[in-house]
Amino acid sequence: MSNILKLAGAACLAATLASGAAAQERKFVNIGTAGIGGGYYPTGGFICNVLNKNRKNLGHNIRCTVESTGGSVANLKSIQSGEMDVGIVQSDWQYHSYRGTSKFEDDGANKDLRFLFSLHLDTAHLVGRADAGLSSFSELEGKTVNIGNAGSGTEASMTFAMSRYGTTPEDFFGQATRLTSREQAQALCDGKIDAFFYTTGITASTITEATNTCDAAVLAWYDDTIEAMIAEFPYYARSVIPAETYRGQPEEVMTWGLAATLVASADTEEEVIYNLVKSVFDNFEDFKAQSTLYVGLTREGMVNNGRSIPFHPGAERYFREVGLLE
Repeated sequence: MSNILKLAGAACLAATLASGAAAQERKFVNIGTAGIGGGYYPTGGFICNVLNKNRKNLGHNIRCTVESTGGSVANLKSIQSGEMDVGIVQSDWQYHSYRGTSKFEDDGANKDLRFLFSLHLDTAHLVGRADAGLSSFSELEGKTVNIGNAGSGTEASMTFAMSRYGTTPEDFFGQATRLTSREQAQALCDGKIDAFFYTTGITASTITEATNTCDAAVLAWYDDTIEAMIAEFPYYARSVIPAETYRGQPEEVMTWGLAATLVASADTEEEVIYNLVKSVFDNFEDFKAQSTLYVGLTREGMVNNGRSIPFHPGAERYFREVGLLE
């Protein structure tokens, strides 16, 4: 055999081995979000976008995808059962899942739940039909109100908030419906419900759709009961929806909210989480520019806000490398 043929054969073998190694090194991460009409689904897409775009720059071979799910509680249950590695969840349900409290009493504490970083503030939006003459939460007694799809963080948050008033959605409202985020705006405009409740980022599409499609009003929900809830549970916070955020909203609206957080199973490979976090934080301005949801985000806030569980080793490693953790 000639030297040329030998070299060609060696090159083909090397290419084959390299190709096989690359295929073996390929990793996948799927991010659980929520309904398509809220802020979690596009946020999952934005995270995957920066991770996938920086595959060459960071030298990883990770493929990121997004899944629409039932929301926070469903994501946390899927992570605990091993069906999901990474999910976006409300900070209150992150807290309860780790401790096995509230909605997670039957599942038990998930001590393998780990924190990556926080995202936008999930603001408690109450949106009512303008022709119903509603302006605040207290006027919803006896009305038909959508409280979030079954298994979502929105539904669970409404149920918990109502318990602070010594009641339940079923007892307080005339009817508590559980439509998805994609269905609720149309149901409101069609007169099938009087209002809907949704914890999501300010400017989320389902709120904009409702206020742009029909005469809908964003209602206030901040009183002594909510103030006491915030004082007792630090993962809640006061939230203000600025005037003119939505059509037909001439004044600011006072309400409450909590941080959206990205969490993962402790079993999720460290290199996958490290590169995911690095992709977002190394390209922070590009990430922020993808949505108005992120106007108020800071690197420091994303490391600390809403965290009530340990860091994932991959996230902690990155934050220490760049000085965001000592």
